[in-house]
Amino acid sequence: MTSPGRGYTVALGREGELCPAILKGGTVMGVISLNGFKTEPGRLADHLAASMEALGLLRGLGAQAVVLQAIAGGDIGTIATSINYANNADYAASTQKIQADEKWQEFWIRAASEGSAMQVESSLLSDIDPNFQPDPGRPMGAVMATQWRAKPGRIADFVGKVMESYEHIERMGGTPRAMQSVVGAHPMTTMVAVTFEDLDAYGAYADETASDAQWQAFWADSMADPTADMIRSGLYANISGD
Repeated sequence: MTSPGRGYTVALGREGELCPAILKGGTVMGVISLNGFKTEPGRLADHLAASMEALGLLRGLGAQAVVLQAIAGGDIGTIATSINYANNADYAASTQKIQADEKWQEFWIRAASEGSAMQVESSLLSDIDPNFQPDPGRPMGAVMATQWRAKPGRIADFVGKVMESYEHIERMGGTPRAMQSVVGAHPMTTMVAVTFEDLDAYGAYADETASDAQWQAFWADSMADPTADMIRSGLYANISGD
C-alpha cells in the first residue's frame, strides 16, 4: 500500500499491522539499535564514565554510535546508546564484530560487575520512509522522541499522518525520522524522533509549535480522530562530546 504525502510503500500483515521489514523495490530499510540503562542511586559519575568508554570502543569498531541522556519524560534517569546501521545484515555483522572483540568483552564484564546502571531497554527499530538516508552531519545535539501504538485497524491512517507531519516539522526547524519498533521494549509501535542542532534549537522549535497556525490545525485534525495512542515521550541530550 502507498501512504499519502510521501509516496512510499509499507508492507502490512493480515491484521493491518506493519510487517517486520518495510520494503520498496526489495530494499530493506535502515536499522537503529537502542540500548538504555537506568543509573543506580549515587552512581551517575560512574555510569557516565562507563557510557563514554563504551562509546569510544564502539566507534573504534566502526559503529555509528551516539550516547543520549534523558533530560525530560518517562526515561528520565537513563542513558542510552543508539547505533545506526544500513540494514539488518549490517546490524548482524556489526554485532558479531563487537561481540568478538576482546577489549569490548573485557569492558562489558567489568562494567557489569561494577553495577553503576541496570539495563532497561534493548530495542531494534527500522525506518518507515525508504527514501530516508541519515546524513552523518545531521543535527543530533538534542532529540525529541514520541512513540505510538496504532489503534486496531488504523495503522495505515496513522502512518499517513506521521508522513504528513514531516513538512510541518521541517518547516519549523526539526529533522524528523519515523521508525517501526519490531523487537524490544515496545514491539509493533512507531517512534517519531525529531533531532535538533542543540537544546536552543529545540526550544525555538517548541515555541514555534505552540503558535504556528498550520501546525495547530494539523494537530487539531489529528486529535479529532485519533489513530494511535502515545505510549512514550521524552527529550534527550546528545552527550557524546561531538
